[in-house]
Amino acid sequence: MSFSSMPAKARKPIRCLVVQLARLGDTIQSLMALRAAKQLYPDLEIHFVARERFAAAARRVPWIEKVITLPTEALLEPVLEGRRSKREALKDIARWVSPLVSEAWDIAINWTYSESSSYLTALVPARVKLGYSRRKDITFSSSDGWSNYINAIVQGGLTQNIHLTDVLTTQLLTALQIHVGEPESDGNAPVTSKNFFRLDLEEFEPWNSDDLSRKWIGIQLGAGREEKTWSPENWAAVAGLILTKHPSCNIVLMGGKGDQPLARRFLAKIDALELDRKCEKRIVSLVGETDFDLWASVVSRCQWVLSADTSAVHLASVLGTRVLNVSVGPVRWLETGPYGNGHYVVAPLGECEACRRGERSGHSCRETVTPEAVYGAWSYASNEWAHRRQISLLAHLEQLGTPAAAASVMIYRSKIRATDQGGGVYYEPLLKQSLDLDGWMAMVMGHIARAWYCGWVPPIGQELRREMLHPALVKALREIDESSQLLAKVCDEATRTALALNRKTSTLRSDKIMRLGDREELRELGKKLLELDQLMERIGKAHGPMRAFSQMSKVLMHNLRGDHLAELGKESAEAYRQLAEGITLLREWLKHTLALARPVALRPVAAVEPIRPEVLT
Repeated sequence: MSFSSMPAKARKPIRCLVVQLARLGDTIQSLMALRAAKQLYPDLEIHFVARERFAAAARRVPWIEKVITLPTEALLEPVLEGRRSKREALKDIARWVSPLVSEAWDIAINWTYSESSSYLTALVPARVKLGYSRRKDITFSSSDGWSNYINAIVQGGLTQNIHLTDVLTTQLLTALQIHVGEPESDGNAPVTSKNFFRLDLEEFEPWNSDDLSRKWIGIQLGAGREEKTWSPENWAAVAGLILTKHPSCNIVLMGGKGDQPLARRFLAKIDALELDRKCEKRIVSLVGETDFDLWASVVSRCQWVLSADTSAVHLASVLGTRVLNVSVGPVRWLETGPYGNGHYVVAPLGECEACRRGERSGHSCRETVTPEAVYGAWSYASNEWAHRRQISLLAHLEQLGTPAAAASVMIYRSKIRATDQGGGVYYEPLLKQSLDLDGWMAMVMGHIARAWYCGWVPPIGQELRREMLHPALVKALREIDESSQLLAKVCDEATRTALALNRKTSTLRSDKIMRLGDREELRELGKKLLELDQLMERIGKAHGPMRAFSQMSKVLMHNLRGDHLAELGKESAEAYRQLAEGITLLREWLKHTLALARPVALRPVAAVEPIRPEVLT
């Protein structure tokens, strides 16, 4: 009997421990994934581990059973400052961990995805583990397929287009379906909600009663890192355009205490714009004054939140407030952008030199995105109810007199795909642009990941359009066609070799005691597998798109779980089969794209016979 078919009284809670020790944005994304799982499996009892500094969001979620905070500052700062020894600190950490490891859990999930957090997951006794953990010999391990994917592809710096919220949600729901049973509900209830958090606002009220009837636009100053920050002068220019052209709109500035210098620069620029005094009075600054409750309240009451790469993007997404995300610097917005329908992303057209080199400063792309482009995207988006997207964004920019604003940016609108189209969030381009090799490979890897870990895929190239293709991309795809064929042959040969290893070792009574002939045969098979792995790595280094498969191969081989040679041979063969399946899909994408790029013969227009004068009479 599956869990969902059992009578409610007979079911026990599914005790789930979630470890999320990353920053606030990661915490909010985790909560969105957990909300979806909680709706489908109401008996899920969630205990949430977070850093003390970022635990406020989890504490305000009514369906979280318990929030356990890790006092990182109290535990680690004395060691870093030399006031306590590492041995003394370990005793404190052991006392903190003790309650977690003394209980039995059905599921333990490590969504921090760091090597340090994997030690905590290893200590926790759980029937099912997801995320990073440790083996008995303390070596690092990924506990499931999606964790392998994050390790090899996402943290490996390769492009892919599945949002991390979708990765977390799919990872947990798949585990629940396998180990618990089919879900109780159909999952059609919305995950986002203005009431996602239970807030305590009795002691303060951010708005005057006169303000409640007005449209509030929130601007989050600052970002997680300086190189991802858009200048406050640019934000002020956008605010000036909104205040001047939209009398019903007010601006509320948000940010932490560290953003107060940015707020002063913003207000100085507003003064320099010499706006009407009535416009200046429509700006409210809450920078440095917003604890989590006030911040969430402000975001929930805004019609829009305009922000760079900050946790405000995720908070607004969860609360159902529309987002315009100015994505500058080294940001992977396909994975961490606003989640839901109708959000907008404005990003530079191409990476700057600092982005390509992975540097922490000198990001010229931050100035590539202009205030005119951001205002144009926002004004187009905020009037969708009127134009119903019957006019193009470029036509809208021409009406504003700023068509040049589109020359250096990419602008996207988010939407949630239907289940039969692959599910998850997709960012639709609103300006005509050419697709580069990285963008094409992101589509391919998203498709391959769904095939590997969801069991079904949407049609090949469903979001690929002929106008996206250009000669440079076509040339690059033709160059990797040959290397993909070679890689497919390598995987096939590796699969056969691993199966031969499995067959040979299955006949042995012992992995340690065997005839010299058997030992020599196993040595040759092992040597051949090593050579094939090295060849796969060389192909990946020579052809960038192939690196995804060589990196996945390393992670899969590292995470083989068999204790005997026969088991390791069988698991190796399965890993190579998985890689071969991915390469097959890559080759189908190549075939589809190159066919789409072929010139299409235009049908000749039939010659029109001139009309004779007598016909007219």
